[in-house]
Amino acid sequence: MSSKLLVILNPWAGRGTAGRRRPELEATLRQYGAEYAILTTHARGGAVELAWQGIERGYDRIIAVGGDGTINEVVNGIKQAEARLGNRVQLGIIPLGTGSDFIKVLDGFEANDIVGGVRRAVGNRTRTIDLGCVHVDEEEPRYFINALGMGFDAQAAAESLKLTRLKGLAVYLVAIIRALANYKAHPMTVEYDGSRIHRRLLFASIANGRCQGGGFWLTPEAQIDDGLLDLCLVDNMRLDQIIRNIPRVMEGTHGSLKQVTMARARTITASCPATMPVATDGEVVSTAARQVTVETFPDAIEVLVG
Repeated sequence: MSSKLLVILNPWAGRGTAGRRRPELEATLRQYGAEYAILTTHARGGAVELAWQGIERGYDRIIAVGGDGTINEVVNGIKQAEARLGNRVQLGIIPLGTGSDFIKVLDGFEANDIVGGVRRAVGNRTRTIDLGCVHVDEEEPRYFINALGMGFDAQAAAESLKLTRLKGLAVYLVAIIRALANYKAHPMTVEYDGSRIHRRLLFASIANGRCQGGGFWLTPEAQIDDGLLDLCLVDNMRLDQIIRNIPRVMEGTHGSLKQVTMARARTITASCPATMPVATDGEVVSTAARQVTVETFPDAIEVLVG
């Protein structure tokens, strides 16, 4: 297999930051002596196709340049190609996204750090980590590397995609305010490794990583290589309670609240009589889900951490 890097750049990541920094990215790749090809995405889902095609052409290192959504698409392209071709492929990450939440669980990674990202991409150190996989109703299964949200947090993810003029944490805070105006909590049944709850939930988060939404530590104890996914289930709250507890979620100290259930599991199912939004790694995959099944895939992908 080729030792060349296939660099997949989402130019719109970070509200266009990734595209503007392409010359710096290419200069750094040349500085480190990397043999590479760089491709840009042009539409949602494009990185899935580009990763798949690159693996078909023999690339064994696929470098995602963008945010968590870009990483998600590259991961799905890698796993689809692996299933069909049997190739084991390494994932590199150069985090230039709005939130870049997944990398917060990886030592030595910093958002917007092109030099560090390139150094890892050309290095030889890897870490094998888990992935989650979700089935929404009758849709094709989809992998996620960081987190899946159902309910209010997925609604907030949908709102954040509309906010093209803001950056960083401001995007998610405004999205939360908008979601509060539009989201209605419905009774939800969640079953996980022998446990079952049925109540009106504000949201249900199922995570491999620790942080979501640009700085909300919903599952602060999660481990990306323990073969388990962490759950954060939050009962419906009044508006004033939600606003009062936002700082606790940003600190990761919300687990002691009586409205919060924290757990770990290998397999989770959730159902709702009404339709609910679902998002994986910050990208909305359904706005009208009724039945969701999530499972852990241990040791599913190698990440370059060099």
